[in-house]
Amino acid sequence: MLNFGAYDLAGYLPQMHHFSAPLILDHEIVVQFVSAFLPNTSEAERRDASISPFFEDLSKLRGKLPPAIFTVGTEDCLMEDTVFMSAKWMMAGAEAVVKIYPGAPHAFILFPPAASEAAEAGYKDISEFLVGKLRG
Repeated sequence: MLNFGAYDLAGYLPQMHHFSAPLILDHEIVVQFVSAFLPNTSEAERRDASISPFFEDLSKLRGKLPPAIFTVGTEDCLMEDTVFMSAKWMMAGAEAVVKIYPGAPHAFILFPPAASEAAEAGYKDISEFLVGKLRG
């Protein structure tokens, strides 16, 4: 389960800037969090795969990556991180299911299922994915 991830802390991936009133998280807040988390680091240092998994060469993990479900809302400024990371996952030969929830903000999956249609759908999708994998 890889929910609304921040896979590139170097700022390479485009982050959405179109929000007029961001819900929960926007580009500026991400920049502040990254600066607090990684003070005095350069963009090049932040591209290290131990910091930004997007830059990991997943091809060397071919056959070792587990099946994954990636979830993200369309109103999450990290949507591109999720989409690109899930594509890299699949390019490395691993199974990846990508679920994008229209209108959902960052971290929507942490809300109670009754809070929104997206939260309810997210819980259902994750549950079905996990149960399906556990049953084989």
